[in-house]
Amino acid sequence: MASIAIQNALYTEEREANRLKDEFLAVVSHELRTPLAAMLTWAGLLRGGKLEPASAARGVEVIERSARAQAQLIDDLLDMSRIMTGKMRLEMQPLEVRAVVRCALDSVAPAAEAKSIALAAALDGVPVRVLGDSVRLQQVMWNLLSNAIKFTPKGGRVDVRVRVANGDAAISVGDTGAGISPEFLPHVFDRFRQADSSSTRSHAGLGLGLAIVRHLVDLHGGTVHAESAGTGRGATFVVSLPLRELREEPAAATLAHARPRAAAPGVGLEPAFDLRGLRVL
Repeated sequence: MASIAIQNALYTEEREANRLKDEFLAVVSHELRTPLAAMLTWAGLLRGGKLEPASAARGVEVIERSARAQAQLIDDLLDMSRIMTGKMRLEMQPLEVRAVVRCALDSVAPAAEAKSIALAAALDGVPVRVLGDSVRLQQVMWNLLSNAIKFTPKGGRVDVRVRVANGDAAISVGDTGAGISPEFLPHVFDRFRQADSSSTRSHAGLGLGLAIVRHLVDLHGGTVHAESAGTGRGATFVVSLPLRELREEPAAATLAHARPRAAAPGVGLEPAFDLRGLRVL
Protein backbone atom coordinates (compact mmCIF):
# COMPACT_ATOMS: atom_id res chain seq x y z
CA MET A 1 0.00 0.00 0.00
CA ALA A 2 2.82 2.36 0.88
CA SER A 3 4.48 1.83 -2.49
CA ILE A 4 1.20 2.55 -4.29
CA ALA A 5 0.77 5.77 -2.33
CA ILE A 6 4.32 6.84 -3.21
CA GLN A 7 3.75 6.05 -6.89
CA ASN A 8 0.52 8.05 -6.86
CA ALA A 9 2.27 11.01 -5.24
CA LEU A 10 5.10 10.88 -7.78
CA TYR A 11 2.60 10.66 -10.63
CA THR A 12 0.71 13.67 -9.28
CA GLU A 13 3.91 15.70 -8.94
CA GLU A 14 5.02 14.77 -12.46
CA ARG A 15 1.64 15.70 -13.90
CA GLU A 16 1.71 19.06 -12.10
CA ALA A 17 5.25 19.73 -13.35
CA ASN A 18 4.20 18.93 -16.92
CA ARG A 19 1.17 21.21 -16.58
CA LEU A 20 3.35 24.08 -15.39
CA LYS A 21 5.78 23.54 -18.25
CA ASP A 22 2.92 23.51 -20.77
CA GLU A 23 1.61 26.77 -19.33
CA PHE A 24 5.09 28.25 -19.44
CA LEU A 25 5.58 27.27 -23.09
CA ALA A 26 2.25 28.86 -23.93
CA VAL A 27 3.35 32.07 -22.20
CA VAL A 28 6.71 32.00 -24.03
CA SER A 29 4.95 31.62 -27.37
CA HIS A 30 2.62 34.51 -26.57
CA GLU A 31 5.38 36.79 -25.31
CA LEU A 32 7.59 36.16 -28.34
CA ARG A 33 4.75 36.49 -30.84
CA THR A 34 3.43 39.82 -29.51
CA PRO A 35 6.54 41.96 -30.18
CA LEU A 36 7.13 40.10 -33.45
CA ALA A 37 3.69 41.08 -34.70
CA ALA A 38 4.35 44.76 -33.90
CA MET A 39 7.75 44.65 -35.59
CA LEU A 40 6.43 43.02 -38.76
CA THR A 41 3.48 45.41 -39.00
CA TRP A 42 5.62 48.53 -38.71
CA ALA A 43 8.34 47.10 -40.97
CA GLY A 44 5.73 46.64 -43.70
CA LEU A 45 4.44 50.19 -43.27
CA LEU A 46 7.94 51.63 -43.33
CA ARG A 47 8.81 49.63 -46.44
CA GLY A 48 5.82 51.18 -48.20
CA GLY A 49 7.44 54.61 -47.81
CA LYS A 50 4.12 56.43 -47.42
CA LEU A 51 4.33 57.33 -43.75
CA GLU A 52 4.62 60.87 -42.45
CA PRO A 53 7.97 61.59 -40.73
CA ALA A 54 6.35 61.55 -37.27
CA SER A 55 4.66 58.20 -37.95
CA ALA A 56 7.86 56.75 -39.38
CA ALA A 57 9.78 57.82 -36.27
CA ARG A 58 7.13 56.20 -34.07
CA GLY A 59 7.39 53.01 -36.12
CA VAL A 60 11.15 52.85 -35.64
CA GLU A 61 10.65 53.41 -31.91
CA VAL A 62 8.13 50.55 -31.68
CA ILE A 63 10.43 48.20 -33.58
CA GLU A 64 13.36 49.11 -31.33
CA ARG A 65 11.30 48.69 -28.16
CA SER A 66 9.90 45.34 -29.34
CA ALA A 67 13.38 44.09 -30.24
CA ARG A 68 14.61 44.98 -26.75
CA ALA A 69 11.65 43.14 -25.22
CA GLN A 70 12.53 40.01 -27.20
CA ALA A 71 16.19 40.31 -26.24
CA GLN A 72 15.14 40.48 -22.57
CA LEU A 73 13.02 37.34 -22.92
CA ILE A 74 15.82 35.44 -24.62
CA ASP A 75 18.37 36.58 -22.01
CA ASP A 76 16.10 35.31 -19.23
CA LEU A 77 15.67 31.96 -20.96
CA LEU A 78 19.44 31.63 -21.47
CA ASP A 79 20.13 32.55 -17.84
CA MET A 80 17.62 29.98 -16.59
CA SER A 81 19.18 27.36 -18.87
CA ARG A 82 22.64 28.13 -17.44
CA ILE A 83 21.29 27.90 -13.91
CA MET A 84 19.49 24.59 -14.49
CA THR A 85 22.57 23.03 -16.11
CA GLY A 86 24.98 24.39 -13.50
CA LYS A 87 26.83 26.55 -16.03
CA MET A 88 26.22 29.92 -14.41
CA ARG A 89 29.60 31.39 -13.45
CA LEU A 90 30.26 34.39 -11.24
CA GLU A 91 33.23 36.76 -11.29
CA MET A 92 33.59 37.47 -7.58
CA GLN A 93 35.16 40.76 -6.53
CA PRO A 94 34.97 42.91 -3.39
CA LEU A 95 32.36 45.60 -3.93
CA GLU A 96 30.26 48.20 -2.19
CA VAL A 97 26.56 47.28 -2.10
CA ARG A 98 25.36 50.89 -2.12
CA ALA A 99 27.17 51.53 -5.43
CA VAL A 100 25.42 48.54 -7.00
CA VAL A 101 22.04 49.73 -5.74
CA ARG A 102 22.61 53.30 -6.96
CA CYS A 103 23.44 52.04 -10.45
CA ALA A 104 20.28 49.92 -10.55
CA LEU A 105 18.22 52.88 -9.32
CA ASP A 106 19.72 55.05 -12.03
CA SER A 107 18.62 52.48 -14.62
CA VAL A 108 14.99 52.23 -13.52
CA ALA A 109 14.45 55.92 -12.69
CA PRO A 110 13.00 56.75 -16.16
CA ALA A 111 10.47 53.91 -15.89
CA ALA A 112 9.40 55.12 -12.44
CA GLU A 113 9.13 58.69 -13.66
CA ALA A 114 6.99 57.60 -16.63
CA LYS A 115 4.42 56.15 -14.19
CA SER A 116 4.74 59.00 -11.66
CA ILE A 117 6.01 56.51 -9.10
CA ALA A 118 7.96 57.92 -6.16
CA LEU A 119 11.31 56.13 -6.00
CA ALA A 120 12.90 56.59 -2.55
CA ALA A 121 16.28 55.25 -1.41
CA ALA A 122 17.54 54.99 2.17
CA LEU A 123 21.18 53.96 2.14
CA ASP A 124 23.20 53.67 5.34
CA GLY A 125 26.12 56.07 5.56
CA VAL A 126 28.47 53.28 6.62
CA PRO A 127 30.04 51.33 3.72
CA VAL A 128 28.36 47.95 3.18
CA ARG A 129 30.86 45.65 1.52
CA VAL A 130 30.37 42.14 0.15
CA LEU A 131 32.15 39.73 -2.16
CA GLY A 132 30.14 39.33 -5.33
CA ASP A 133 29.70 39.58 -9.07
CA SER A 134 28.76 43.22 -9.66
CA VAL A 135 26.96 42.58 -12.96
CA ARG A 136 24.87 39.74 -11.55
CA LEU A 137 24.04 41.64 -8.36
CA GLN A 138 22.89 44.56 -10.48
CA GLN A 139 20.77 42.06 -12.40
CA VAL A 140 19.20 41.00 -9.09
CA MET A 141 18.47 44.60 -8.16
CA TRP A 142 17.22 45.50 -11.63
CA ASN A 143 14.80 42.57 -11.61
CA LEU A 144 13.44 43.44 -8.16
CA LEU A 145 13.09 47.16 -8.95
CA SER A 146 11.57 46.54 -12.38
CA ASN A 147 9.05 44.14 -10.88
CA ALA A 148 8.14 46.66 -8.20
CA ILE A 149 7.60 49.40 -10.79
CA LYS A 150 5.70 47.09 -13.14
CA PHE A 151 3.24 45.94 -10.47
CA THR A 152 2.81 49.34 -8.82
CA PRO A 153 0.01 51.53 -10.20
CA LYS A 154 0.58 55.05 -11.42
CA GLY A 155 1.26 57.42 -8.55
CA GLY A 156 2.48 54.66 -6.23
CA ARG A 157 5.73 54.34 -4.33
CA VAL A 158 8.80 52.10 -4.32
CA ASP A 159 11.21 52.15 -1.37
CA VAL A 160 14.76 50.78 -1.39
CA ARG A 161 16.80 50.36 1.75
CA VAL A 162 20.35 49.10 2.38
CA ARG A 163 21.46 48.35 5.91
CA VAL A 164 23.48 45.92 8.01
CA ALA A 165 21.30 43.40 9.84
CA ASN A 166 22.37 40.30 11.79
CA GLY A 167 25.84 40.42 10.31
CA ASP A 168 24.55 40.54 6.71
CA ALA A 169 24.08 43.21 4.09
CA ALA A 170 20.29 43.53 3.84
CA ILE A 171 18.73 45.09 0.73
CA SER A 172 14.97 45.55 0.71
CA VAL A 173 12.71 46.64 -2.15
CA GLY A 174 9.15 47.46 -1.13
CA ASP A 175 6.24 48.75 -3.17
CA THR A 176 2.61 49.82 -2.84
CA GLY A 177 1.55 47.67 -5.78
CA ALA A 178 -0.54 44.61 -6.56
CA GLY A 179 0.75 42.52 -3.66
CA ILE A 180 0.91 38.73 -3.53
CA SER A 181 -1.87 36.40 -2.46
CA PRO A 182 -1.18 34.08 0.51
CA GLU A 183 -1.70 31.08 -1.79
CA PHE A 184 0.94 32.19 -4.28
CA LEU A 185 3.48 33.66 -1.85
CA PRO A 186 5.26 30.31 -1.14
CA HIS A 187 5.72 29.81 -4.90
CA VAL A 188 6.77 33.32 -5.91
CA PHE A 189 10.39 32.24 -6.61
CA ASP A 190 9.49 29.00 -8.42
CA ARG A 191 10.35 28.74 -12.09
CA PHE A 192 7.51 28.06 -14.52
CA ARG A 193 5.07 29.72 -12.08
CA GLN A 194 3.10 32.93 -12.38
CA ALA A 195 0.22 34.23 -10.30
CA ASP A 196 -1.63 34.72 -13.60
CA SER A 197 -0.33 32.63 -16.50
CA SER A 198 -3.24 33.31 -18.85
CA SER A 199 -2.66 35.01 -22.19
CA THR A 200 -4.97 37.84 -21.08
CA ARG A 201 -3.01 38.75 -17.96
CA SER A 202 -2.38 42.46 -17.46
CA HIS A 203 1.42 42.24 -17.05
CA ALA A 204 3.83 40.93 -19.68
CA GLY A 205 6.87 38.73 -19.02
CA LEU A 206 7.84 35.10 -18.59
CA GLY A 207 7.82 35.10 -14.81
CA LEU A 208 11.44 33.91 -14.70
CA GLY A 209 12.87 37.06 -13.12
CA LEU A 210 12.31 36.09 -9.50
CA ALA A 211 13.51 32.52 -10.06
CA ILE A 212 16.72 33.94 -11.53
CA VAL A 213 17.01 36.34 -8.57
CA ARG A 214 16.77 33.47 -6.10
CA HIS A 215 19.43 31.39 -7.86
CA LEU A 216 21.84 34.30 -8.25
CA VAL A 217 21.48 35.20 -4.58
CA ASP A 218 22.02 31.53 -3.64
CA LEU A 219 25.23 31.49 -5.70
CA HIS A 220 26.42 34.47 -3.61
CA GLY A 221 25.80 32.53 -0.40
CA GLY A 222 22.84 34.74 0.47
CA THR A 223 19.08 34.46 0.89
CA VAL A 224 16.04 36.22 -0.50
CA HIS A 225 12.47 36.19 0.72
CA ALA A 226 9.21 37.95 -0.07
CA GLU A 227 6.66 39.51 2.26
CA SER A 228 3.15 40.68 1.42
CA ALA A 229 0.00 41.37 3.41
CA GLY A 230 -2.05 40.10 0.46
CA THR A 231 -3.46 41.10 -2.90
CA GLY A 232 -3.56 44.85 -3.42
CA ARG A 233 -1.43 45.56 -0.35
CA GLY A 234 2.05 45.77 -1.85
CA ALA A 235 5.08 43.53 -1.43
CA THR A 236 8.60 43.65 -0.06
CA PHE A 237 11.57 41.58 -1.20
CA VAL A 238 14.60 41.30 1.07
CA VAL A 239 18.03 40.12 -0.11
CA SER A 240 20.63 39.20 2.52
CA LEU A 241 24.30 38.79 1.56
CA PRO A 242 27.26 37.86 3.79
CA LEU A 243 29.34 40.87 4.73
CA ARG A 244 33.02 40.96 3.83
CA GLU A 245 35.44 42.94 5.98
CA LEU A 246 38.02 44.57 3.71
CA ARG A 247 41.35 45.99 4.89
CA GLU A 248 41.44 48.57 2.14
CA GLU A 249 39.27 50.10 -0.52
CA PRO A 250 38.62 47.50 -3.24
CA ALA A 251 40.78 48.01 -6.30
CA ALA A 252 37.94 46.76 -8.47
CA ALA A 253 35.36 49.18 -7.08
CA THR A 254 34.56 50.39 -10.57
CA LEU A 255 33.16 46.93 -11.31
CA ALA A 256 30.12 47.96 -9.32
CA HIS A 257 29.29 50.34 -12.14
CA ALA A 258 29.29 47.74 -14.91
CA ARG A 259 26.18 47.77 -17.04
CA PRO A 260 23.52 45.30 -15.88
CA ARG A 261 22.42 42.85 -18.55
CA ALA A 262 18.97 44.36 -18.88
CA ALA A 263 19.71 48.00 -18.28
CA ALA A 264 17.32 50.56 -19.66
CA PRO A 265 18.57 51.66 -23.08
CA GLY A 266 20.18 55.04 -23.28
CA VAL A 267 20.55 55.36 -19.52
CA GLY A 268 24.17 55.51 -18.32
CA LEU A 269 24.97 53.46 -15.27
CA GLU A 270 27.63 55.77 -13.93
CA PRO A 271 25.32 57.60 -11.53
CA ALA A 272 24.67 61.08 -12.85
CA PHE A 273 23.56 62.19 -9.41
CA ASP A 274 23.41 60.95 -5.86
CA LEU A 275 20.15 59.04 -5.42
CA ARG A 276 20.20 58.96 -1.64
CA GLY A 277 16.83 60.17 -0.49
CA LEU A 278 15.71 60.82 -4.08
CA ARG A 279 12.01 60.96 -4.83
CA VAL A 280 11.12 60.74 -8.51
CA LEU A 281 7.72 62.38 -8.93
